[in-house]
Amino acid sequence: MILIVGAGAVGTILATHLAAAGRDVRLYARARDVARFDAIAQVRTDFPDARPSLTAARPASVTTLDLRDVQALVIGVKFPDLAALVDQLPDPIPSTCTLVSTLNGYAPLRLLRERRPGARVVPMSVMMNGQLLGPLHARLTTRAEIVLGDADAALLAAFGGTGMIVKAAPGDAAVWGKLLINLANAICALTRTTFKDLFLDPDLRRVYVAVLDEATGALDASHLPWKLPLVLPYGAYRWALLHGGPLPWWFAKYRNGVREGAYPSMVSDVEAGKATEVEQLNGEVVRLGRDSGFATPVNAKLVEMIGASRTPAHITPAELRAAVSQTVARTKSGGVDL
Repeated sequence: MILIVGAGAVGTILATHLAAAGRDVRLYARARDVARFDAIAQVRTDFPDARPSLTAARPASVTTLDLRDVQALVIGVKFPDLAALVDQLPDPIPSTCTLVSTLNGYAPLRLLRERRPGARVVPMSVMMNGQLLGPLHARLTTRAEIVLGDADAALLAAFGGTGMIVKAAPGDAAVWGKLLINLANAICALTRTTFKDLFLDPDLRRVYVAVLDEATGALDASHLPWKLPLVLPYGAYRWALLHGGPLPWWFAKYRNGVREGAYPSMVSDVEAGKATEVEQLNGEVVRLGRDSGFATPVNAKLVEMIGASRTPAHITPAELRAAVSQTVARTKSGGVDL
């Protein structure tokens, strides 16, 4: 059985594909949420193209975290809720159960491994963008793709054949690569912009390159393996962002299926005054830089700008570039010319 905890956009998309493919999947629900879940007849995922929506009978709800019959516990809660969830898990975790983390960044894996040593913890890098339209109803704005940090045949088979692209990249290199991509979320959140804006606006692209330069430098200084989820090496991707005109957007649109109007969930979070993942993303880069002695002022500035308020002021791309440029000038750090 696959048990999903967290019925947000990612959890709903996974549940829909798994249920439609006939997998034995259940949804964890707190006692107070059972009636709300049970009132919903089906899970649904809409696609960004002309395909009809994918629907399936709603998986059964469970109210306990007894993992004896669970092959994979898919964790899709927000990071601030993760510690409380781990407190509810059995200790030790049954050897037959794998903890699969869909959360962005490395901090969730660190917490799981520290709090449940000996458990098998596998990252699932969610290489898709989705939006929750209603309870158990999500919309994909990219193609559906996941990367599992383990090549175990049984785990791959559990998620394969469901209509999603399923890849394996053993280890944590893909986690760091996904974190690099997610560093753009803070840029879009501060400027309330879409992925298309990020890849076409010259100010946003330069800020993004500055963020990536710091992050890759901090990872290398920390001797951590990383791999961008792209066919291009970082040097070529960096060149395209700085000098390639519309190429980065065309690449995102036609190869990765990113649709116009798609934006990171952090944009919605700041607009709603919710806690964001900036500490687990850009903040992780700052931590790596601090521990390795590699300067990361641009990432630190983004953490400061978003972390100071759950509803940071809406600024223009030019204003963001100017703020970052001033920070770089004060710290006399190198990197891209801002």
